[in-house]
Amino acid sequence: MKTRASLKKRSADCKIVRRKGRLYVINKKNPKMKTRQG
Repeated sequence: MKTRASLKKRSADCKIVRRKGRLYVINKKNPKMKTRQG
């Protein structure tokens, strides 16, 4: 999982989710595409 300074949606299927004070980008159609902030 890549850790980034700022998160943006890469595609229309991406969702930004907040878990345990961290921001995640997850994509149901492409499970490899995961990023994390913080």
